[in-house]
Amino acid sequence: MTTETIDPYAESFQHDPFPVYASLRAQSPVHHLPEQGWYMVTSMDLVREALRQPDLYANSVHSGRRTEPPAEVADEIAAIRAQGFAYVPALGLNDPPGHTRYRRLVNRAFTPRAIAWMEPLVDAVAEELAESLVDGSTVDIIDAVTRPLPVFAILRILGLPEDARHDLIRWSDAATASLGRRLTAQEWLDTERDGLDFQLTVAAALDERREHPREDLLSALVSTEGDEAPLPTNELVWLVRELIVAGNETTTRALAEAVLLLDDRPEEWTRIRDDASHAAEVAEEAIRMSSPAIGMFRRVTRDTTLGGVDIPAESIVYLVYGAANRDPAVFDDPDVFRPGRENIRDHVAFGHGIHVCVGAGLARLEAASALRALARVVERFEVVDPEGTAYAPSFFLRGLVELPVVVHRRSS
Repeated sequence: MTTETIDPYAESFQHDPFPVYASLRAQSPVHHLPEQGWYMVTSMDLVREALRQPDLYANSVHSGRRTEPPAEVADEIAAIRAQGFAYVPALGLNDPPGHTRYRRLVNRAFTPRAIAWMEPLVDAVAEELAESLVDGSTVDIIDAVTRPLPVFAILRILGLPEDARHDLIRWSDAATASLGRRLTAQEWLDTERDGLDFQLTVAAALDERREHPREDLLSALVSTEGDEAPLPTNELVWLVRELIVAGNETTTRALAEAVLLLDDRPEEWTRIRDDASHAAEVAEEAIRMSSPAIGMFRRVTRDTTLGGVDIPAESIVYLVYGAANRDPAVFDDPDVFRPGRENIRDHVAFGHGIHVCVGAGLARLEAASALRALARVVERFEVVDPEGTAYAPSFFLRGLVELPVVVHRRSS
């Protein structure tokens, strides 16, 4: 695929876009895709330049990132949506002052003190999942560990019942299903029904917390401070959906990538076991290399120039975090997995500026906790078919579909 014929929906591109991104960085770091109607930005300096100017590169984008349902199911989808709450942009597609209001509320729930409260919950889940692995067995590490960990953790943090584990996975999948990929008519209907189930369940839980608050995140979201008016249920439902995705997708995908990258490197597992701080280094490098939210869209609010390319007002730009995170101008040997890089925090996997991911601290905590728990139990994971890995069909969210591994536990 040449830079002139980039199709972000092509299977080959979605499986491994990094060679194309490298070509774009070298030849056309601000590249217009007329078929898609947006510009792709791939170098770190230009991605950061855009992220530093949220007034010029607005977060309120309602095209490009999601596909649309086919006309044949439009009426059915409209009927499903009518039973729930009309979409209200919270953090993901919002700009100040609306964004500031939501951010202030969520920041109260994700302070360093709050993250410290979450840590033992996460550690307990990680230990439970690690101990369940059977020596010599072949498991899909995504099903066994990397997906359940953040799902079970956010479940406990929100205060939802334990038996909602599989529901939360279903709801999270529904929230991201149409991001950067095309769905069949039946997939659209299934996604909308799952989304409605999520809305009604969370709305009931929020109502219950108003009457009977607990020590959980849902209670924190319905509480008020000072003269600030509480958010209504229709807004909180969409905010909680964003928190579930933010607290799930990055960890699931980055942790699976870490297991793949650690294949044939048992010394790394031993080092994590012996030096707990190394888990954070491995997690950070895996997050950089995987960049699960591989890019974000922005809307240009006025005529501007980026990287020497004139961009008209109301154009859409796609800031490719995954390309910026492998920019050789920032990282030496950027395609090499090297935990402990001196400048590892210079990546933008969580964004930058006022729209930096609110769940970044939790994602880092979860990934490091899982690696520590696994290293105490497992000597190594043997990836069954490292050359046959497949990634989800999306140019927006990138992650392994499955990762079968043979478990090699440590001898007692």
